Amino acid sequence: MNYIYSFKNTNSKGMKNRMVNLSKFEDSLMFSPLQINLLNTLEKEGPQTRFDLVKKIDSPRTTIYDNLTRLQNHNLVRKFSRPTNSRGRPLVYFKFIGED
Repeated sequence: MNYIYSFKNTNSKGMKNRMVNLSKFEDSLMFSPLQINLLNTLEKEGPQTRFDLVKKIDSPRTTIYDNLTRLQNHNLVRKFSRPTNSRGRPLVYFKFIGED
């Protein structure tokens, strides 16, 4: 079975629809409202840290992380790090990649 999922995205030009073709995924796959919200936020605002997403979406950090991991498994989100100018761990960002 073929699914096409549409979610709303706002940008400087107003509302538009972004189509994500789910045909390459399992037939039973459905996005949760939180996952759609994560995709919208990442597409609209660019790469974000988990902390940034927790603040913007107002969900527990473990819930955000679990859903980001699910989206990574479906190749819709990519995780990467950027070195900081100080000591310590680099910041980890998540980025919407859609379909390549």
